[in-house]
Amino acid sequence: MHTTRFYRQKPDQQRILLTQASSGMELAEAVISTKEAILCGKGMILNDQLILRLMMLGIKRVTIKGKLAKERRIPSLHEQKIMLVERFSRCRSTRLMNAIRDAVHHNLGEPES
Repeated sequence: MHTTRFYRQKPDQQRILLTQASSGMELAEAVISTKEAILCGKGMILNDQLILRLMMLGIKRVTIKGKLAKERRIPSLHEQKIMLVERFSRCRSTRLMNAIRDAVHHNLGEPES
């Protein structure tokens, strides 16, 4: 019988697809089979052979310590305008590029409240 588990991940860990895992990552939680058997213990360091073996056993996801990638912060409106000026700085003499820059700047506008 297959049961769906719900996970509450801690801030210092991330649940990822096994295909995203790489050698050297540390498991934050044990890997458990559909028959409730522990395949890998918490704290185990992944290597290429182990990742392949887990794939062959049908494991789709694992929970690792740390984050796979840093979460991207959305730049403020002011920061976006500065980035826009920097991106168009090399083509100030081109009328078309200036028109595009001005249109993008106009569409950034102020956030609606």
